Amino acid sequence: MNTLRVVTSLIAFVPLAGALAAEPAMSSDANAESVAKLKSRLPSTLGFQVDDVRMTDEGVSCISYRVANDNGGVSSAKAVVQGEKVLRSTSRTTDFADAWNSKCAGAGGTAKASGT
Repeated sequence: MNTLRVVTSLIAFVPLAGALAAEPAMSSDANAESVAKLKSRLPSTLGFQVDDVRMTDEGVSCISYRVANDNGGVSSAKAVVQGEKVLRSTSRTTDFADAWNSKCAGAGGTAKASGT
């Protein structure tokens, strides 16, 4: 079982490593820091995997990620990380959708986020 966790963890970071390798070192460090902030704010990091992370010119990180859910499946989510502020799509406020739509949606052609 531990071997499976190690392999799963290594596989989980392959997309992140590829995304970070394509960015300049300074941006890579900032992206890694943003992902670490997001991960520290999650109620559970089981199955945590980053699908995409982009840093805007304003220093805002737009992150698409997945985590294991209570039903044994995988849930996709998004986050906006700006400084110490971490807004997740799983929150029950419009703050995330407002931030994603104003800071992330226009930055890379990503579809607009809904309030959930």
